[in-house]
Amino acid sequence: MKLIRPRSFLNLVTGGLIVVLLPLIVGLFTTRNHLDKLVSQSVELIEHSISATRDAQNLSEFTKNQERNTRLFDIVGEVRYLEEVSLWQDKIYNLLKRLQQLPVEQSLLNLLLEYHASEGRMLEYLQLAHHDPEAHDTHVAEAIHLFSVLDKQAKLINIGINEFIDSELANLKTSKLVAQETLLWQTLSFIILTVVMILILALIISQPIKQIYRSIDRLGKGDFSTPVLITGPKDLETLGSKINWLRKRLAILERQKTKFIAHISHDLKTPLTSIMEGSCLLQEELVGSLNKQQLAVVEILTKNSVKLQKLINNILDFNMAQAGDNPKCQTDLALKPLIEQAASEQTTQMLAKNISLDLHLKETTILGNKSQIETIFDNLFSNAVKFSPNGGIVCCNLRQTDREVKCIISNTGPIIPLKERDKIFTPFYQVTNNDSNHTQGSGLGLAIVKEYVSQHNGTISVLDHTSGGQFMVAFPLTRNEQSTTRPA
Repeated sequence: MKLIRPRSFLNLVTGGLIVVLLPLIVGLFTTRNHLDKLVSQSVELIEHSISATRDAQNLSEFTKNQERNTRLFDIVGEVRYLEEVSLWQDKIYNLLKRLQQLPVEQSLLNLLLEYHASEGRMLEYLQLAHHDPEAHDTHVAEAIHLFSVLDKQAKLINIGINEFIDSELANLKTSKLVAQETLLWQTLSFIILTVVMILILALIISQPIKQIYRSIDRLGKGDFSTPVLITGPKDLETLGSKINWLRKRLAILERQKTKFIAHISHDLKTPLTSIMEGSCLLQEELVGSLNKQQLAVVEILTKNSVKLQKLINNILDFNMAQAGDNPKCQTDLALKPLIEQAASEQTTQMLAKNISLDLHLKETTILGNKSQIETIFDNLFSNAVKFSPNGGIVCCNLRQTDREVKCIISNTGPIIPLKERDKIFTPFYQVTNNDSNHTQGSGLGLAIVKEYVSQHNGTISVLDHTSGGQFMVAFPLTRNEQSTTRPA
């Protein structure tokens, strides 16, 4: 099943922000609901408190009015006082009905019902006193006695109302604490969820950007063989396809450049060989004797022809190093004689500058291409001699560990600046140096070394040193070589 991808990077960012905002929106509505619930409970508690307190006070007042009219009825005997008692009873019944509608406990409801029943009996006694004059005093006395009972019940109802209000207030406080705890955990959950979504969104956004960065970095390092694949929004995938087209185009241009350099270098070597042979004939005076000035000119011609030939060979070597992957014709090579041979080839230059050679070489063997390994150490020794001052020292230390062979070549010349240590392996790069005594080269020697070392799965690096330049070349050992170096 193919994943649905946003059509553009903007849609991805917009959609991601909406998803990130969802927990915050849900948290906002949840907080609002809790606040509405607390406010509703508070308003309801206030209404119940005011209504219940007022009704409890009116209950006692209405009952006292009934008692006063009852005593007037006992003294005067007029029916209108009895009617007043009946009117106050209606008001008391309505008040009791409102109180019964409150969410009170069953004990308070029972008190309200008992009060209602006592009111009914009191009015019955007064009716009997009105219709039976002979038993008037007895029935009125019983009615008046009930008022003391009603007074006690009214006090109990008032206490029950206060307890009801306290209970509602306690419930409101509990609801507030529960709401606070719930909102706290919800807020923490939403914050965590939001952070997780932000991280996921950042990962989704950064993934194609990292792919683009790595692809451009590979192109900058000259890797034109690895395809460019960008996964993400369609506009970034389109950008990836354009970068991949650029990679193919650069690969074609690189091959064309390699072929051009190979052809032009080969074409230059043929006439150069003729020039060198002719200058050698003139220098040896095989075609006739020459005076001192003519011999000086021929010597300059010969010297620069050799220099030009070396530059052309460096270009060819670098071209071949970039064109190849893993070197062919690999054999077991003893490094000690190869290094000694490479160092001996610099004897003329070292004698001219009075440079001393200090070799500390262990017997080591690696698997490699002889021609390329010779080129590596030729260029390293040539570089060390070139940048050594008159009377300097060139050192070479070769040793073997359990996993690799390490060779350190150093001189007593100027220190390589830290900012230039990564650049010196770049083709045609020349180290900044105020010393005019050393010969300027093509800038390809170290680039060729790096290419050949990389093809042998090795590494080359510049080491920190108090004086001069110090290079370390490391070649990995094969499994057979590693087994022979392990102690028995």
